[in-house]
Amino acid sequence: MKSVREAASHYARQLNEATWTSVLGYAYLLFFGIGTLRLLMPAQLSEPLRLLGLAIPPLLLIAKDLAQFPDVVVRLRRLRAEGARWPRFMAACLPPALLGMARLDRALWSGFFRWLRRQPNPARPAGNALTYHQRGAYSTAVAFGLFSTLIELPLSAAILPLLIRDPDAVGTIHLVMAAASIYTLVWLLGDRWMVRDDYHVLTDTHLDLHIGARASARIPLDAIADAQPLSQSLVQWRRANPCRPADMVSITPFDKPNLVLRLRPGVDCAITHHGVAREEVRYVFLYLDRPQQLTSALAGASLGSRGA
Repeated sequence: MKSVREAASHYARQLNEATWTSVLGYAYLLFFGIGTLRLLMPAQLSEPLRLLGLAIPPLLLIAKDLAQFPDVVVRLRRLRAEGARWPRFMAACLPPALLGMARLDRALWSGFFRWLRRQPNPARPAGNALTYHQRGAYSTAVAFGLFSTLIELPLSAAILPLLIRDPDAVGTIHLVMAAASIYTLVWLLGDRWMVRDDYHVLTDTHLDLHIGARASARIPLDAIADAQPLSQSLVQWRRANPCRPADMVSITPFDKPNLVLRLRPGVDCAITHHGVAREEVRYVFLYLDRPQQLTSALAGASLGSRGA
């Protein structure tokens, strides 16, 4: 019984540490995999597999939510000690990633309307600019996303009537796809407007990271233990440096990180990623056009502080 309890606790801890993005990816793969299996199995198994495909992905998301129950209790106790009002108690029961996505969605819509009005973004602080989209693939990715979104509607309009004979079903699918395409365009254009002239800034006291509405951080220079070039993938790096997903944050526009910052433990850093405040981060992964520009500046700052 003890081994079963320990195994359940282990899997619950792993599920709690997994990101909502990865859990949603697993849920989608399960739904798609069971749907594919349904096409290959005999007809008498079609209905049970259909029900299984509809049930397992939501159950996985519910399990992820329940695995975070200890964290919910901690948040509720903290709010009770602060004397917070009931709306904050309600929000504390929701997954932080869900609230973060709502904040990110609102920020991207704001960026979209600023693009319509051609309203400039807030100015970045003074300091050494560290760019990340001059040599990266972000602009190419946005262009490809816009092209694929715009071409999807006429293609679906031409192909769907050939596959589905019910005109009401075709109309419903067209309506859903049009709404999804419009939403995608809003996110792409809003993000592009907020990122197009954005950059990180290195000042005399801190490193100010900023990628539109997606991520921001203000890291004191004395909180950075070291900065190392990164030539391997994140998966390979994690194999060589075991750590929790909560210890890592990747702040890149689109490209694979080429630099990793190791932060000193116990130092307070303001880091927000996808609308969620991240605490206890130990490793920050960055993509920079010229990573040596930051490593050289940090090395010089370290030597200067030692000399002082």
